[in-house]
Amino acid sequence: MTDRAGAAPRRRFRNDLLPFQVLMGVTAGGIGGIVTVLGELRDQLGFSGTGIGVMVASGFVAAFVSQVALARLADMGHARTMATAGIGLSAAAMLMMVFAEGLAVWVLSRAVLGFGGGLILPGVRRAASVHDPARAGENLGRMVVAETTGFIFGPVLTALLVGVGGIRTPFAVFAGAMLLFIPVAVRLPPDRGLLDASRRATSFDLLSLRRLQGALIMVGGYFMVIGAWEAVLPVMFADRGAGAAETGIAFTVVALPIMLVGRRAGRLADRVGPVRVTMAGLVVVSFLTMTYGVIPGVVPIVVAMVLVGFGDGYGFTAAHAVVARAVPEQRQAAALGLMGAAEVAGAGAAALPAAWLYDSFGPGPTWAAVGLTVLTLVVAGWLRIRGTVPASGPDAPRPDVST
Repeated sequence: MTDRAGAAPRRRFRNDLLPFQVLMGVTAGGIGGIVTVLGELRDQLGFSGTGIGVMVASGFVAAFVSQVALARLADMGHARTMATAGIGLSAAAMLMMVFAEGLAVWVLSRAVLGFGGGLILPGVRRAASVHDPARAGENLGRMVVAETTGFIFGPVLTALLVGVGGIRTPFAVFAGAMLLFIPVAVRLPPDRGLLDASRRATSFDLLSLRRLQGALIMVGGYFMVIGAWEAVLPVMFADRGAGAAETGIAFTVVALPIMLVGRRAGRLADRVGPVRVTMAGLVVVSFLTMTYGVIPGVVPIVVAMVLVGFGDGYGFTAAHAVVARAVPEQRQAAALGLMGAAEVAGAGAAALPAAWLYDSFGPGPTWAAVGLTVLTLVVAGWLRIRGTVPASGPDAPRPDVST
C-alpha cells in the first residue's frame, strides 16, 4: 500500500515536469538544427570560417546577456511570461534566417535566437530544481534528457529538410513549429517553490559564494568544448567531404549517450554528491577533446564524440545540481541563469578563437588548446568548491532550532 501511495506522487511530479521538458526540447532542437548547416552556409554564401565563428559567438553573447540580466525574474514568478516571449523571439529569429543573405543579418538572427533561448532556460531549470529538492539532480537530469532529445532530432530533421527543399527550408519549418508551441509556454504549470520577494536588481550578489564560483568555472570551462564544436566541427567535416546529412548524424550520435544516461547521472549525483560526478565526467571530456586533432577522417572522430557524450551525460547533468545546491531555494533561477551565462560565456569565448586557430593552424593545435583549457578550468573550479558546503538540498546544513 505504501509503495502505491508513493508511486502516485512521483507520477504526478513527472507529469508536471512534462511541459517544461517539451519546451526545453523544442528550444534545443531549433538551435541544434543550425549547427548542421553551418558548413554549407559557409560554402553557399561565401562566408569564411571566422565569419561563421562570429555568427556562433553572437548567439552565445546574446544568451549571456539575457540570462544575466533577466533570469532573476523567474525567481519572482515570471517564468511563464519569459518562456512565452522566448519562444516568440526564437520563431522570429528563424523567420529572419529564411530570408537572410549577408553575414550581418545572419549574425543578428543568431543573436535574437540566443536571447530568446536565454529567456526560456532559467525558469525551466528552476521548475525542475524546486519541484522535489531531494531529487533535484534526477529532475534536472530529465531536463538534460529533454534538451538532448531536441538536440538529437533537430539536426536529423534539418538534414532531411535540406535534402528535400534546400538550405532555407529547415528554418521555415522550425519557425512554424515554435509558433505552435507558444500555447504550451502560456499554459506552463505554476511555480511550486519559494519565490524571491527581495526585488533585487541583479543576481550578481550570488557570485560572492565560493561554491557557486567553482561550479560556474567548471561549467564555463566545459562549454568551451561546445563553442569549439559548433564553430569548427561542421567546417572541419565539410573540409573532409561530409555534407549536412553526415554532420547531422554526427551530432545526433554524440547526443545519444547523454540522453541515455542523463536521468541515471542525476540519481547518481543525488546519491554520492554532484561535485564528484561532475569532476569525473568533465575530466574525461577534456582529455578526449584533445584527440580530435590527431584523428583522421570523419567516422573515427564521431566514435570519439560518442565517448565524449558519455562523459557529458554524467558531468554536465551533475553540474546542474552543483549549481542548484550552491544557493537557497528562492534563488534557483538566478543561479541557474548565471550557469546559463557561464555556458554561453565559455562557448562564446571559445567559438571565435577556435575558428581562427582552425583557419590558421589546422585541427591539431586547435583541439589541443581547447582540451587543455577545459581541463585547467575544470580543476580550478573543483579547487574553488573544496571546503564549502551546499546552501540547499538534502546535504545542506540544517539550521539549529534548539536555541
